[in-house]
Amino acid sequence: MNVVGRVVGRIRDFIYRQKHNYRVCAARFSANKFLAGLTSQYNAIYTVGLGADSVQLGSLSSVGGAITALISAPVGWLMDRHGIKRFFLLAVVLTAGGSLLYALAPDWRFLVAAAILASIAVGLSNTACRVICADSVQSKDRVTAQNVCSTLAAIAGMISPLAGAYLVTVFGGITVEGIRPLYYLQFAGYGLVFLLVVAQLREPQQGQFAAAEAGFGFIADFHHLFEGRGDLRRWIAISALTSFPMALF
Repeated sequence: MNVVGRVVGRIRDFIYRQKHNYRVCAARFSANKFLAGLTSQYNAIYTVGLGADSVQLGSLSSVGGAITALISAPVGWLMDRHGIKRFFLLAVVLTAGGSLLYALAPDWRFLVAAAILASIAVGLSNTACRVICADSVQSKDRVTAQNVCSTLAAIAGMISPLAGAYLVTVFGGITVEGIRPLYYLQFAGYGLVFLLVVAQLREPQQGQFAAAEAGFGFIADFHHLFEGRGDLRRWIAISALTSFPMALF
């Protein structure tokens, strides 16, 4: 028990040693993990219950993956020029919008729009999180900061399926109408996350600097970024190759 207490104490001390934005981002990430976990085990059941077959169910994931791939580069470029916080907030709004579409959906086709919104939101929030983490922690703490954030989110992700199962039982069981209220609760939860980010997140210094230094167009900026940087090109190629097998599951 003393060992557990010491570990918890060290994690707490580490978190409070970092900048304010890191704590906000960690809280937001854990909250998102909890809210997503409420419905993750029921999304496919809900989609099929709304009339989708196996091919249509798979197409929702394909649409989401395609959208994520298309927006990744433009999103980073836009954040460099217009700041991080507004796009972070937009990610929360889009995530909440996806949950609301799930809650209101009369048939599975509404979920195509929800998948698009969710994919854009993931692209926005992942990019913003990486920038905030880089701006908020020292280089010596960077890996630890990422792992602490992931650990807290994993704990939230372990709790939420149990909460979701209990709520589905209360709402009437594993049916469309028994699952639907979870999406309303999810939507309300993202509203609270939005308020947290609005009130607490500060614009990262890196985002302010990049916006002030912007001087190229979109295509020219990427040409300038890759020019003479073989290591960067190799890293992108390796990332793409390692991500593809993961996307199959």
